[in-house]
Amino acid sequence: MKQRKRLASAPARTALALALLGVASAGSLALAVQAKGDTLTVTRKVTKLRNAKRAFATAVADLAEGDRVVVVKKDGAWFEVTFSPAGEVAPTPLAGFVHAGDVSAKKDIRLSGEGVRETYTSSEAAAARKGFNPEVEREHRANNPDLDAAFQQVDAIQARAVSDAELMDFLTAGGLGLGSGSAANEGGAR
Repeated sequence: MKQRKRLASAPARTALALALLGVASAGSLALAVQAKGDTLTVTRKVTKLRNAKRAFATAVADLAEGDRVVVVKKDGAWFEVTFSPAGEVAPTPLAGFVHAGDVSAKKDIRLSGEGVRETYTSSEAAAARKGFNPEVEREHRANNPDLDAAFQQVDAIQARAVSDAELMDFLTAGGLGLGSGSAANEGGAR
């Protein structure tokens, strides 16, 4: 009779079991932050509270980084929430949907005033490891005046805002409609 080869040692199996337990615990914590009445903080520089869980649904209100919303329920990639605009006394808070990628349940979230995300691209992480920040950019600009025109173009691109109506016109003109089942309508895009 052939004997089976063990794939992992006892310590490795123990480590795997603890890792799985950690993942399960994290999952239960994630579920806890989705409870009705929990407060979430908007971490995107600008986003919209929408009347449906679709990227181009009608906007109910503009949300800015630091705004707080209250969870009604989690629905796929979207939270159904209520929002009371700062400085306004509304008899009933505004209700709508916000994409889960635009909010955080963390109590100690650090807001930058320039938009905060919880995930970053590998190139952004590499730049951060190299210490690229506004001070480094200013120094780089000063040491490379021949790049001033390029920096101005990048600044102009970053400052450009496109309205939902302009974006919808663009998508329609390009034959990129938002029929049911598209990523934009079903929660992938926002």
